[in-house]
Amino acid sequence: MKKKMARRAAMTAVTLTLIVPLATACGDGNSGNASGSSSPNASSGTGTGATSKPAAPVTIKMFNRVNAGIVLENNPIVTEAEKLANVKLSIEAPPINNYVDKLQVLMASGDLPDLVYNWGGADTNMETWAKNGLLTPLDDQIAKYPNLMKNITKEMWDGVKSVNDGKTYIIPRPNVVNHWGYLINQQWLDKLQLKAPTTLEEFTNVCKAFAKNDPDGNGKADTYCVSFSNPTLGNNSIWNASNFLASAFSLPIVNGAKDKDGTYKIREKMSGYIPYLTYLKQLNDEKLIDPEFLINKIYVDQEKQNQGKVGIIYGHQYAVMANLSKDKESDKKLTYHAVLKDSQGVASDWVVPATWGGWMIPKSTKNVDAVLKFLDWGNTTEANTLFQIGVKGQTYDSYDAATKKIVRTADQSAKLATLTSTYMTIANAIDGSAATIEGADTEERLAKYKTQSDDALKQMKVINIPAVRSPKILNLNNAIPDLVKKKDDQEMKYITGAISLQQFQDFLDKEWYPATADAEKEYVDYMNKVGK
Repeated sequence: MKKKMARRAAMTAVTLTLIVPLATACGDGNSGNASGSSSPNASSGTGTGATSKPAAPVTIKMFNRVNAGIVLENNPIVTEAEKLANVKLSIEAPPINNYVDKLQVLMASGDLPDLVYNWGGADTNMETWAKNGLLTPLDDQIAKYPNLMKNITKEMWDGVKSVNDGKTYIIPRPNVVNHWGYLINQQWLDKLQLKAPTTLEEFTNVCKAFAKNDPDGNGKADTYCVSFSNPTLGNNSIWNASNFLASAFSLPIVNGAKDKDGTYKIREKMSGYIPYLTYLKQLNDEKLIDPEFLINKIYVDQEKQNQGKVGIIYGHQYAVMANLSKDKESDKKLTYHAVLKDSQGVASDWVVPATWGGWMIPKSTKNVDAVLKFLDWGNTTEANTLFQIGVKGQTYDSYDAATKKIVRTADQSAKLATLTSTYMTIANAIDGSAATIEGADTEERLAKYKTQSDDALKQMKVINIPAVRSPKILNLNNAIPDLVKKKDDQEMKYITGAISLQQFQDFLDKEWYPATADAEKEYVDYMNKVGK
């Protein structure tokens, strides 16, 4: 999502150097010279010979998660992609907010397109669809596509293999490495003469000030310190959006990380689990946390921050600039910061393989090879450049993929926001690097992005986590759905004061731990093998 720039002289060009993302998933970055307008016969397209005559375009029906501001009809970027990849694209793009629901309906319909984006990647939904025979196994075919094999790392491929049969049913969508810290209302901090918190004590003080000291100056007690959001139905929101806060308790949000004593455990047995929930209870008791955090859908926390209702939400290093498409003052109002330090002074940044969901090819697809060729092209600099910066002459004047230099007018930047975004990419990074820093379209914004990212990364200890494919731990939602829901409810009831700590502990001891013992053992054994 790109910001619609404030109107300046329509043809005034701004030359700037885009900063390469600070941490990459793999390698040094693609050295190709793609400009977004390469010849449709370019050898980087699908790995086929450049001198062969292109076959007739194959129509690919595609189901993708695309933000609402994009106009797909007569979209010149889609048209250029069709030309370069030698396909015809028919794209269905439900609204982001209910994409998961629409995806479930689609997969149950029996009338499937050729290519389906699954935001959850190799999740339990994918496992179910594969087990039910809806998806094409791809292991015997993917090695024929050089760009897929080059741009998608072994760790990414390992992370999507089915836990049921060990096969590959989804093509990972490579992403830049996101370092999930938090976004804070800098204007509120400045007004209250506070600094962005780095410790739990500082965070608590800021929370009290944000909720009690009228940071928006309207004379009303209508602001809160922090909010969370819920990405999909059935997920507990406090585990989606709180890595920046749970880090203060040495509590990793993701599977695959060790407890602070150096051993693998399920989250509910980790040393920081109860203290973290108890702290959330404190925030709730003191009315510092958004009271609707239990029911927030995805991006509602972002909307509330943009509306000046909450001061802190989670976010990665690109989030301030990316938010410009929703709030044109985002770079002036918000700043990005590292996760909080724990009691030992360590700010743990747990990083999993850098993928952003993946692409599934239904078994009903008539031409699997054509779809794989399209995905192979999508993992090139040419494709990534096209989907991220657009078409030369329409959304930019010049661009160098190696140096990230771009020349673009204000009108071109505004037009870009209606034609494409990071959601449109087939691969969101090539060799771990994006084509651009989303929203950072001036030298001032690029400088702010780099300063905030550099400062945050200096504070954090990056801990790389392998993909966890331990079947039982990943399948708890399906194996014991009622108990999983009860556990989520018990957590929330404890946070909101509906049950006591003893009642919550009794539930864990008598119900949760016995029911998950086998899954825990398998998980610990698995991690001790792969997580050395």
